[in-house]
Amino acid sequence: MEEKDRPGGLTALAVINFIFAAFGLIGIPMLFVSKLFISNIPLDQLTEAQAAQLSAFQNMSAATLALIVGWRTIALLLLLLAGIGYLKQKKVMGRFLGSAYGILAVIFTLLSTLMFSGAFGQNFGIGTIIGLIYPVLTLLLLNFVYQDDLIY
Repeated sequence: MEEKDRPGGLTALAVINFIFAAFGLIGIPMLFVSKLFISNIPLDQLTEAQAAQLSAFQNMSAATLALIVGWRTIALLLLLLAGIGYLKQKKVMGRFLGSAYGILAVIFTLLSTLMFSGAFGQNFGIGTIIGLIYPVLTLLLLNFVYQDDLIY
């Protein structure tokens, strides 16, 4: 098969994937550290919304925490492997795993918004939008813009 030049956009996606994976690698242990030290924060110094979110995090079950850690671990692995696939222009490793990350990230972002807000409209704000931007952008780029560049 003829070697095809990799578009700069795929390289940029790979770099962003690696950066997000690094943040994920730092974020997973921070969940446990946060869970340990969160009880030291005085609730009376927070707004009502902040206190409610902090209380929800404090009362989070071990199963919910395990689900979040499991999702973040899967996302981290998908980001790393897809990033390598983008650099090598691999169809399965890049496009398939990158798309899997995008779909799972959208689902998890929406589910976590529902789970921690109680009602969809209460907590669907800038944080949720930011959480959706990269996965949706990844899906669009992989499946429309760079679909013919991930060929090996």
